[in-house]
Amino acid sequence: MLEKLIKSAIVSSRIIKIYDEKLDRTVRPTLNIFIRKPFGFGFSTMAKELEEKRLANYVNDFTVAGIVGTVRQGRIYTGSLANSGYRLTIFDEVMTLENKAKKLLNELTEQGTATRSLQGYVEKRIEKAVTGGKYIAEEGKLTLQVHTACIFGTASEQILQDTDIKMLFSRCFCLNLAMDKGEAVKLKKEGRRIRIDTKRIPEEPIDVVILPEDMNDMLLEKIEEEGLVPEAEGGYYTRCHDDLIRLSAVHCVARKDNTINEKDVKFALQFYNLHQVGYLGVQLSEVALAILDVCNGKTAQEIAEKVGLKKSQVYRYLNTLQNLNLIGKVGSRWSKRI
Repeated sequence: MLEKLIKSAIVSSRIIKIYDEKLDRTVRPTLNIFIRKPFGFGFSTMAKELEEKRLANYVNDFTVAGIVGTVRQGRIYTGSLANSGYRLTIFDEVMTLENKAKKLLNELTEQGTATRSLQGYVEKRIEKAVTGGKYIAEEGKLTLQVHTACIFGTASEQILQDTDIKMLFSRCFCLNLAMDKGEAVKLKKEGRRIRIDTKRIPEEPIDVVILPEDMNDMLLEKIEEEGLVPEAEGGYYTRCHDDLIRLSAVHCVARKDNTINEKDVKFALQFYNLHQVGYLGVQLSEVALAILDVCNGKTAQEIAEKVGLKKSQVYRYLNTLQNLNLIGKVGSRWSKRI
């Protein structure tokens, strides 16, 4: 499921807009992911591999100037974020960013822009085109408009104590990853590898994906059912709905169409309970996510063979996933709850 989500974020960075016919509105298409990870997870290795495949831009700058860029003597000097157009942007250890940079990430996820104040006054407006966006410098500000989806990572336990990071967390599809001893040993033996089939990732940006009214109703009908997140937290459900729309659009584009259908919605709904579990801060290991991914009518033995574990080991993960309402069992076969 982790790799499936990362691929979805990459595809979403190639979609310009999603049009919601029901409400006659445009939905921001980019899917952002927030990963709370254990120490030693190999996040930077994963980020570098995605960057080498030209699927992502791994940002290592921790200041606003380094991320956005600057203006000197009437000339715009680009920052690291300028390389993110129509790609995934990966930020590691966001808790270590300076406060202004944290606020910048909230602007980026909400508006698709990154703005910084300049020390000097720009006498006349300057523009500079970059892939997937442009710079605008005028008066005392430099703004970068860039079309990108983001993955944010941190090993910190204090994210909810930081107002800006808490806000960022609420705007993302969140995963709280755990890692037991067996998984750690396996990681050290095999290394961190990310397997993403690029065949269904569009090479060129997609102008628009249409969300028909009946497909939106299908998503809303599911959300209206009893959820894991308390009903009083209505703001969560509005953002969750938008993320499900984005996932539907991703699947639509992957099958080379531009109108969301029932198959696309069902693809998105497989993530619904996982989205809620992530928001609630429940930890799941990568093995649990891998088992969740292959739970499509298989027996415990078949799942064990698929993920390379003993049947007795698989049952522990299956019970955890079932208790979280992520999977169900019919007879001897396990499936994701949709």
